[in-house]
Amino acid sequence: MKIAEGKIAVFAGTTEGRVLASRLAGSQVAADVFVATEYGKEEIPKAENLQVHDGRVDEIQMEKLFQEKKYDLILDATHPFAVVVTANIREAAEKTGTPLLRILRDKISDGSDCRIITVENIQAAVDFLKTTEGPVFVTTGSKELSAFLALPGWETRVYARVLSMPEVVKTCADMGFYGSHLIAMQGPFAEDLNVAMMKAVHAKWMVTKESGKAGGFEEKVSAAKKAGVGLVVIGRPVEEGISLEEGIAYLEEHFALGRSDENSGKRQVFLIGTGPGSESYLTGEAKKRLDKCDLIVGASRCVRQLESFHKPVFEAYQPEKIADYLDAHPEVQVICGAMSGDTGFYSAAEKLGAVLERRGNYTVEVIPGISSVGYFFAKIRRPWDHAKLFSMHGQAANFALELKRSGSAFILGGGADFYETICGQLIDLGMQETKLFVGENLTLEDEQIFTSTPEEIKGRKAPSLAVLYAEWTGPRRPLSHGISDEAFTRGKVPMTKMEVRTVSVAKLELTENSVLYDVGAGTGSVSVECAGLSDSVKVYAIEKNPEAVELLHENCKKFALTNVKIIAGTAPEALEDLPAPTHVFIGGSSGKMEEVIALCLKKNPETRFVVNLITPESLAAVLEAVKTLPVTEPDLLTLTAARSKKVGSSHLMMGQNPVWIVTFEGKICVSRM
Repeated sequence: MKIAEGKIAVFAGTTEGRVLASRLAGSQVAADVFVATEYGKEEIPKAENLQVHDGRVDEIQMEKLFQEKKYDLILDATHPFAVVVTANIREAAEKTGTPLLRILRDKISDGSDCRIITVENIQAAVDFLKTTEGPVFVTTGSKELSAFLALPGWETRVYARVLSMPEVVKTCADMGFYGSHLIAMQGPFAEDLNVAMMKAVHAKWMVTKESGKAGGFEEKVSAAKKAGVGLVVIGRPVEEGISLEEGIAYLEEHFALGRSDENSGKRQVFLIGTGPGSESYLTGEAKKRLDKCDLIVGASRCVRQLESFHKPVFEAYQPEKIADYLDAHPEVQVICGAMSGDTGFYSAAEKLGAVLERRGNYTVEVIPGISSVGYFFAKIRRPWDHAKLFSMHGQAANFALELKRSGSAFILGGGADFYETICGQLIDLGMQETKLFVGENLTLEDEQIFTSTPEEIKGRKAPSLAVLYAEWTGPRRPLSHGISDEAFTRGKVPMTKMEVRTVSVAKLELTENSVLYDVGAGTGSVSVECAGLSDSVKVYAIEKNPEAVELLHENCKKFALTNVKIIAGTAPEALEDLPAPTHVFIGGSSGKMEEVIALCLKKNPETRFVVNLITPESLAAVLEAVKTLPVTEPDLLTLTAARSKKVGSSHLMMGQNPVWIVTFEGKICVSRM
């Protein structure tokens, strides 16, 4: 039922709050908009039905206000890290029985040009940095700085930026952070200043919180990109709520605002694929739109190749930053977004289009361009309908593994060490005979296209615009799982044998994007088999034996797997901070089988389990444990295999130890097709 005239409270002070206020402006709905500062008040549009209030309101004031006003709805669009304010709004709404919607902010894009590692908390950031080398620039403040004392070599590695307050500086000094390793300054910090600081300390990594635009997060991302520094981002507090788009749809449905589907009065945005690099490869449709637009927006390289159109430009690659700029310049009616290459191939077009459409005042049309793939393959006279396509822009790539599967693969470069990374994979696997086709600065004046081998090109510094296509004529990896035991580096660590492993992997029933825990991973044979099925499968190999951990690293490297994360530790403790599993294989649990299963079910009640057991005592323990847990009736299989051994001119069958394979899953799991 729609309310023709209603009364709404909007807690704003963010982009989302401004968009909601803009959508309500001019309607028959009376809205009180609350912002914390005078500046925030100025950002809200002027309209007769909007009453804007600046200044902070505590829970008691909120409760009194909600009782007096009797709002039909409260919209909480405050900052994602303003947890106290959000809690106060929720408490006051519950006490007064007022309907409440929490509007969640979309995560800011990394722009695909910067290494970004997202973690849940400060401890996870430290754990990740333990796997890296080089100076670390920490910008998370002084309160959690002590966590970095657990980082080996922290005295020389960590440089902390904190508030310029005497008590803060003293606290940091007492911890051991002082001199050149402590920077006391008041933010916010511009991109150039961030770059200068990172370069001054020779940073390899920056640690920050995803605090949004107000917290200078965008400037940190762009600065990290410029400085060639990896970014470790502590994610926002987990919240329940709805997106801005869903919030607007709710208002339209329940408060008779009228749908904003009509295009009249909206600003036009054309997202244009600018091709491999040269303006001469723009399509006719792209040129027509560029000739008539009022503004060109996009990353520096893309907009600069369009200088001949003599249009005003705004250089930025972050979707939210571009949208904020356009919102602040309503006089610009026709905008062209310059997207590198083709709009459908590792392009920012989809993210930017989605952000603009959520703002409600833009129509978006995509104009495709010529991709570097199409151009490059035309130059080397090869078809590309068979080739697997990869990108190294901010992501790992199982390039060598794909070559062993299909014999060919293409990859977009990412950084000066592009050739070293890819060729290192190939050389480590003994694939030195791979034929490489290399393209640099395609369509530009300094374009180079040539053939090479991994050893010849490994030491070459890659330009920012580089692509590579490889052909392999050596032995192929089988499409099915079932790698021979002899293919693994083994040592004295137990390993799940090929016959048992083959059945166990089949019992797991992995799908695309599965998350697998391999508990008691040993040499990693199950991890390798599962990770090799698809790049989308994420495997966490948990192992407490140091010798086995070394073998895990060797085997993952040997099989060119980048989708296996090795966790050195004992389950269930080692599982606590991992993402929720979809599947769990248990080869060993150090007597804590029930605890391991219970923790996995807590993370995901639909988890599917496959357990291998070699003693009747272990089988009895598992069957007893599952009686008390919310899982389905276990499926039991005993597998006994025998292998031939040549004795003289005859062959004898040598039996292996029988293995019980137990399969079950969370009770709420729906039946599988």
